[in-house]
Amino acid sequence: MKTTLLSISRPSEGGLLRFYPLRAFLYSRFWPSIFQIATVLGLVLVLYFAFFGTIRPARNFATVVTWTLWWPLLPWSFLFLGRAWCAICPLGAIGSWAQELGARLGLAAGRQPGAWLKRYGVWLMVFTFAALAWVDRTFSIIGSPRATGVLLLILMLGALLMSLLYRQRAWCRYLCPLGALSGIYATTAAVELRADEAICQTCRTKACYASCPLYEFPQTMDSNRNCNLCGNCLKSCQHGAIALAPRPPGQELWLFRHSLVAESTLAVLMVALVYLQTIDMTLPWGDYMKAVVENTPLVGYNAAFTATFGAVIALGLGSYLVAAWASGRLIGVGLATIFARFGYAYIPLALSGHLGHNFSHLLLEGPRAIQTALNQLGIPISLVPEALTDAPPDFSTVTVLTIMVLAIGIGASAYVLWRVVKREGRAAITAWPHFALLGFFSLAYLVMFLLPMNPRHGH
Repeated sequence: MKTTLLSISRPSEGGLLRFYPLRAFLYSRFWPSIFQIATVLGLVLVLYFAFFGTIRPARNFATVVTWTLWWPLLPWSFLFLGRAWCAICPLGAIGSWAQELGARLGLAAGRQPGAWLKRYGVWLMVFTFAALAWVDRTFSIIGSPRATGVLLLILMLGALLMSLLYRQRAWCRYLCPLGALSGIYATTAAVELRADEAICQTCRTKACYASCPLYEFPQTMDSNRNCNLCGNCLKSCQHGAIALAPRPPGQELWLFRHSLVAESTLAVLMVALVYLQTIDMTLPWGDYMKAVVENTPLVGYNAAFTATFGAVIALGLGSYLVAAWASGRLIGVGLATIFARFGYAYIPLALSGHLGHNFSHLLLEGPRAIQTALNQLGIPISLVPEALTDAPPDFSTVTVLTIMVLAIGIGASAYVLWRVVKREGRAAITAWPHFALLGFFSLAYLVMFLLPMNPRHGH
């Protein structure tokens, strides 16, 4: 017999769930399905305009919605709502609907992910995300509506295939290029969904685990990494053991029990990738690329960029490896352990750089992008006066906001480093290699964001 929201007194109604409208919505059938329908319809529109709209990226619904609006807003959602986007992602929704249709048709359900996928899935996501970053800059996916459409179709087919092969959302957990990124950024979120272990120990059904699309067991969950706030565990738990609560952002970065080398690698990799994706927006970038092509054996922009791409990533990961080795010697812990534990401290820096990178797109290009999108849908509206269309944008406000966000990220990373070494029972001085590396990364970011930006970037 089903237990309704109104017929039980739930311990989980503390925290944010004490607000009845939110509680009723999360327990209802409308979350997340109503948002999934909206995002799938949005994806259909994006694909239509990508293949049948104008080839001018600044005037195409697909490119302005995807790269000027959705992509800059996505990191903010991780900061405030964790992986909630994954609950309403159209690719995951299409896969889930395909599984439901298969069940109605009597088709055999997919199998559980095997040991190989569980072990190497995060590494696959790290590799594919880095590869997409290189492909984007080399072939200008963001500057081509058709390429944007092809990329989305490839991702959609991948999600659909994985949904047919495996139960639940194996694509989101083990293969989606954004899956690992959303996972590490979600660790900074200001909310968390957790279970009361004492209550969970009295449960025999473990229905929460069976209903979780990301194969997570709420009773043992100590991180937001693999929780998309879909609400399935809330609805399936008959004991009121699960609560949604606010928390200090990033608290789990020094508290959770399981650190992964792959996730620490991605955290440091993101520091390097954000630097690369921002530095090529600056005016000096063109002069640098010209000098590389003219003074080295490298022929053409793509070769020069590929060499720079590899060099920056190698410098970032290599310097982190050296810092981990040095700290490990001081603390008396093995390299693999230190490499895994301290990498999470660089997540706030990477996220703040990511947010700063997107400020110019969101604040300076956002109104024009909204206007273009609405006009493409046949909704005439003027958000930007025509007289200002070709006027050079004022970056001063954006620069100030960017530096403020970056300063918060630098401070947060330094604080996490301090808390991690304190948890090891060591003096902060034993982590000086990481503090030195953080200072180097921070200085590189500050100098980069103070450089004059190119307002005609391909986003």
